[in-house]
Amino acid sequence: MKTPLYVAGVTSKSSAELIGRARRSGYSVFGETLASSIGRSMSSVGKSERVYYITSPPIRMSAETPRQLMKSLAYDDLQVTGSDNCTFNKKQKELGLLDFTKIPNGVNGAEDRMSVVWEKGVHQGVLDPCRFVAVTSTNAAKIFNIYPQKGRIAVGSDADIVIWNPQGTRSISKDTHHHACDFNIFEGMTVHGVAEYVLVRGRVCAENGSVRVAEGFGRFIPMAVRPPYVYDIVKEKVHVSEEHPEEAQNGNLAKKFAELDILIPEEKTMSALLVENMPIMAGGSPCSTPSVRGRVDGKRDMQESSFSISEELDKSGVRSCIKVKNPPGGKSSGFW
Repeated sequence: MKTPLYVAGVTSKSSAELIGRARRSGYSVFGETLASSIGRSMSSVGKSERVYYITSPPIRMSAETPRQLMKSLAYDDLQVTGSDNCTFNKKQKELGLLDFTKIPNGVNGAEDRMSVVWEKGVHQGVLDPCRFVAVTSTNAAKIFNIYPQKGRIAVGSDADIVIWNPQGTRSISKDTHHHACDFNIFEGMTVHGVAEYVLVRGRVCAENGSVRVAEGFGRFIPMAVRPPYVYDIVKEKVHVSEEHPEEAQNGNLAKKFAELDILIPEEKTMSALLVENMPIMAGGSPCSTPSVRGRVDGKRDMQESSFSISEELDKSGVRSCIKVKNPPGGKSSGFW
């Protein structure tokens, strides 16, 4: 049986509203928006500078769009935030000054995504902190079927933890970011919400703005098919005639989506989709994703940190407190 399952990247208010209407009608539709879409509009960008902001989906002109997208995240019309990070320097972007088709496509987003979502969402009163965790972490883990190994803090889950300071502030700048490019689309933006520590499987990989990656520490995470978060909706809400399942599926679905003004994608084979979406690359094309030029290879001894987590047990053996020890001179914190 074919299931009406759709996933879409969203940058406009109208698209988010359509996804919300489809979800409320019982269809398994999920929407993602990007840090570039919720943190920036083109209204304040001069025409001569817009070449540096070309990406897909495009950053919208209206200054109201970022807030509308954030509201859609709050209302569950959209479920996930991403970055689609693909950085190029100014010289590379300027290859398309006289020919739009030659502009390398992509902007930064990964490093600043969490702070941008907190600033535009929680700090401005649109999201609550729990929803922030959902749209930045938990929902993605559920959609990719790696929850609760990822996306949750619990016994048995990977110790991927962010120690987040909601009152901390920083100014985003090309002079301090870790991207291998010489501009930042959020340049000069002051954001509330700063990651003081980032732990990956229990090891500190970022500390107060300093990256402490260990080469080779990453690992492949297999993702089983048919995640319950996605397909439980299909099982419970979509009913297909047992006598003519194919006819009912196509007819009823087409009728319902026509009512919602949603275009049903043409069914194509995977090979056809791959051919259509395969980038055309000439040797050394400036439109290809850049290599690691400008980046510094990780060193295993960078993983050393004075930050540590320990737990205390009471007399019965039950965990009573987790202690977080800060660098020398700092105070230890206890979390019950």
